[in-house]
Amino acid sequence: MAKATKVIHRMEPSEEELRQRDWEEIESVLLENKEVVADTFEIMKGLQDWEVFNTLNALLKEGDAVLERLVTAVDNADTTQSIKNMLLMFSVLGKLDMEEVEPIVLKMNTAFSQVAEYEHYGKEGGGYPALLRSMKDPEVIEGMNVLMAFLKGFGANQEHREKMEDRDAKLQHDSEKAVSGTRVSRRTSSPSNKWYVAAAGVSLLALPFIFKKQGS
Repeated sequence: MAKATKVIHRMEPSEEELRQRDWEEIESVLLENKEVVADTFEIMKGLQDWEVFNTLNALLKEGDAVLERLVTAVDNADTTQSIKNMLLMFSVLGKLDMEEVEPIVLKMNTAFSQVAEYEHYGKEGGGYPALLRSMKDPEVIEGMNVLMAFLKGFGANQEHREKMEDRDAKLQHDSEKAVSGTRVSRRTSSPSNKWYVAAAGVSLLALPFIFKKQGS
């Protein structure tokens, strides 16, 4: 009688089978992402047309010389000051409110257009009479009002203004907090009010029975 087999030897795949399996996995991934692969090759083709790869290869071959040139340029005092100025400029741009700046920029563009179209030579009727007549022009009056508002804002005490803005923001925060606390207290007190209403209703329902007992 034959003995039962106790040891099972697994069939190890051959190298050719492993390569075939890997190739099938790669093929399935490429088919699933064929649009991404096509876009990637299109980008690489554009970079090749612009000779970006040649530039990168040249930089890699001359890496030490390029690094030395960059370190020397950054070590310059003018370059360091330029970097500081650029960072400061970004900080200032972050503080600007573009919604408020946009109308001013549009007004400046209109003013530059009128200045570019203005021709002084060959015109008559200048002097004080023309100046006085221009003072009646609504656009001139509006421009003077804008300039006066600009000068007033330019001469304002910025420290005092920042303190007032901080105080207004704090008051608004405290008022919002108080309103939210009032809403919470109303929500918490509403169940007790409902109990009072329920107790009053039960008392009213019990009154006829009380009077009936007293009458009997």
